[in-house]
Amino acid sequence: MIERIIKNNIKNLNYHLVMGYLESKNIYPTEDEAIIITNFLKENYNILLKDNSILLNLKGNIRDNIYYEISNILINLKNSYL
Repeated sequence: MIERIIKNNIKNLNYHLVMGYLESKNIYPTEDEAIIITNFLKENYNILLKDNSILLNLKGNIRDNIYYEISNILINLKNSYL
């Protein structure tokens, strides 16, 4: 069910939403990083639901501290909701 909700709503995701969410978690990406993260999530959400190793594709494209924080958030969300 969660997968269907994500699939039906991923098109509405934008970098403003990503920045706002991350800032609410005390993570402060640059606008460029937020765009990279948003595009990554939109393009890879279906793989990410099944395999965390896809996150490695983000590494090197955003700052390491942002990468590790996002990795932790995504893994915790998956553990909580899937």
